[in-house]
Amino acid sequence: MMRSLAVAVLASVCGCGGTAPAGPGSGAGAPRVVGTACDPLRSRVEQLYRGEARDGDAARAAEWVADNTAMVMTDCATEPARFAPCITAATTVRELEARCLVPLDDEGTEGDRRVR
Repeated sequence: MMRSLAVAVLASVCGCGGTAPAGPGSGAGAPRVVGTACDPLRSRVEQLYRGEARDGDAARAAEWVADNTAMVMTDCATEPARFAPCITAATTVRELEARCLVPLDDEGTEGDRRVR
């Protein structure tokens, strides 16, 4: 959740990529990146996170999926040619977050900006 918040704040401050308000049921303030080569991956990313949602509260689970999807799409929008193939190949949330996203430091802010 901290990663989602940090990404949302960073995206709103730097204006990275095109953003539109998130739809109903999505996290408060979570930007939705639009108009990038990563857009076709959105449903796949949502599916991965939905499979990991274990919260009994459907609204909270939907918010968690939306926030994490926004985080992935924001990272992807920074360099679609670099991030999209990794996101496409990921089969689990753990793999997606470990291999394909911008790492965060202990304080929840973006650290090293490279895909491993």
